Amino acid sequence: MGRVFVLGAGASKFAGYPLGLDLWSFIRQDWRSDYASEKRRRAVVHEVEQILKVYPLAQPDRPNLEELFTLLDLVDLGTFPLGIKLANWKELRTMLMGVVADAFLCHQYDLQSGKVGIADLQKVLECWGKLVREDDTIISFNWDILHEAALWKAKKWHFADGYGFVCADAPPGARSSVKILKLHGSANWAQRDEQDCEPAIEYKADFFPGAPDDHEKTYAKGAAQSNEGRNLIVPSYLKDLSSNRLLLCLWNQAFEALAESTEVIVIGFQLHPADAPARQLFGTALLINKQISTVSVVTPSDGPDNWDSFCFHLGKVRRIVRVRFEDWVSFQTH
Repeated sequence: MGRVFVLGAGASKFAGYPLGLDLWSFIRQDWRSDYASEKRRRAVVHEVEQILKVYPLAQPDRPNLEELFTLLDLVDLGTFPLGIKLANWKELRTMLMGVVADAFLCHQYDLQSGKVGIADLQKVLECWGKLVREDDTIISFNWDILHEAALWKAKKWHFADGYGFVCADAPPGARSSVKILKLHGSANWAQRDEQDCEPAIEYKADFFPGAPDDHEKTYAKGAAQSNEGRNLIVPSYLKDLSSNRLLLCLWNQAFEALAESTEVIVIGFQLHPADAPARQLFGTALLINKQISTVSVVTPSDGPDNWDSFCFHLGKVRRIVRVRFEDWVSFQTH
């Protein structure tokens, strides 16, 4: 087993993807989608804005969606009165997943087509492609497909099995030398239902140049659900993985990778104290890993660091590198 890179939102920020407090303003934009997607976006924006009227904001128009949706999950369970009615919360959650997927895919398309200009974008992605090597595992808590698109271009990753599951329409004999385990789902996956452990991968030809698209297999799954088949974990600290066999399988693979890794490098992932599933994953896996004594954390933030005390209790040392992802990647490859 090789190295494990753990990616949070900070690893995609340089490409224009949002951090937590900017997620709402990002997904509520007009992304020039089709009529049905735009109708859904408008409905979600309206519903969430009604909720925000009774939810105190620390910063105007920058709600902490994870905190808010955790409260709404608790309200739906009848354990936390918030002074609002949530007759359609489950439906709204599902619609939100579709809106998130639309926004992230539209932004990635704009990046790759050059409609959005990001300084040094290609240079950073090329450096990242050089840095990642065979048998590395990337554990991602992000929905965007920025990193797999970059590693596809570098010929380090393949959709055939690179997500930790078999893609039904992959070319015969194709395999990936690098795994990208996306523990919160991905904007380009389409599951038939929560028992489907081999989801279709949508829009391969758009984001992985040269890849074939089996439209009949892929979009049939996508059309089967109101969220276009894309199963993402809604931003909430109450994450229930038990009902989705695919996600359970990916979390198990992530555990094995962490437990057997020779090096762990965390990039832009804060490990929030309320994120119990992630903390249990890292805690149990790193506790039994006797090969590593240090966890490297790459972040430009000079604020509170949740990894320091977390590693201390595991008998590990947290080594912090206070730089941005893009600067760190460039330095590592020069």
